[in-house]
Amino acid sequence: MKKEKITIDLSKPLLKYTGYEILELFKIASSGQEEKEPVHEKDYTDGRNVFGYYGIARLLGCSKTMVGRHINDGWIKPAISQRGNKIICDAQIALELYNERKKK
Repeated sequence: MKKEKITIDLSKPLLKYTGYEILELFKIASSGQEEKEPVHEKDYTDGRNVFGYYGIARLLGCSKTMVGRHINDGWIKPAISQRGNKIICDAQIALELYNERKKK
């Protein structure tokens, strides 16, 4: 019997694999030959807007804790709109406000 190379679909449920495919999975896992998929970092920007504390933190180059402080200080509030748990920040306005604040 000729063994054919199988492709492993990691999104496929384990119960849908055949016995042979499960054995191949274990062989790959134990040998460390797993093909690594490229890590796609979440993009918290949408052109002009950034989303959430993390997006604002990346825009301003600070931590999420500092973003909370900036929002509480009130200087960045004109750039932020919030509906429920969603926070959207206009990046251009936020950067202008940030630069004005740094000049003072």
